[in-house]
Amino acid sequence: MDTKTVFIFALILGILCPQYSSMFERYLVLMLIVLMFLSLLDLEFTRKIGNKRDILLILFFNYILLGGFLIISGSFLELEFFEGFVVLAVFPPAVAVIPFTYILKGDLRLSLIGESVAYLSSVFIAPIIIFIIFGERVSYSGLLKTLFEFIILPMLLAFLVSKTRLHAKIKNNKEHIITLLMFIVIYTIIGINSDEFFKTEMIYLFIIGFLKSFVIGFSVFYILKKTEMKKRISFTLFSSYKNCALSAAIALELFGQRASLSCVIVIPFEILFFIVLSFVVGRET
Repeated sequence: MDTKTVFIFALILGILCPQYSSMFERYLVLMLIVLMFLSLLDLEFTRKIGNKRDILLILFFNYILLGGFLIISGSFLELEFFEGFVVLAVFPPAVAVIPFTYILKGDLRLSLIGESVAYLSSVFIAPIIIFIIFGERVSYSGLLKTLFEFIILPMLLAFLVSKTRLHAKIKNNKEHIITLLMFIVIYTIIGINSDEFFKTEMIYLFIIGFLKSFVIGFSVFYILKKTEMKKRISFTLFSSYKNCALSAAIALELFGQRASLSCVIVIPFEILFFIVLSFVVGRET
């Protein structure tokens, strides 16, 4: 069973059989730390940046274009949903950008370095933007603790382990463990929020999720029509993908259950966008 199918199954199971999700809620932080550590193992934090313009474009597409859209569109919704969209906006792009780049034959080196720089940047971007928007409503110590748990600690562990023989041993089973953990995390977050999915206000979250992936993603893809296809694919992925599972867990920690919904609701649209983008790229190459 491929990763996309597993994620869709987790979403459906969380809605239809949510009763077991509370069993995993207490382990959510630990699972996310392990998940982030494994996901970051292959990133290249020490490689030379190379073309700085391309890296700046990645940061622009992910944090300013996509992040700006999420913050502005979320500001029209109730406070809890807005809080979730702000978290989604200021935290890094999905680590799935790397395997998606490989599958679509994009610029893998650019995506690896771009992902690394985006993660390092989030350590500074996230607290600054969150405090500008929410001020004293957010605990300084709580946010710093969350940043350390979900970003700094996994990055540090990944960097240290990547220099040892243990890296090769972990690498053999890494993808299966990541898929399993993602399944549990998505199921848990969906399950504890399952009652919310059938409320009328959720339609606005679905609309934002669709616009975020399909409208912004394909706008960038076609605007960059004269750009080399490899780079075009990488830029498109960074303009449409955020780390939804990570953001959902952080929103849950900082603002509560309803805030995490904004991060989770976009997951099916990201999965569908990859399927459609695969078809479009295949047709153009």
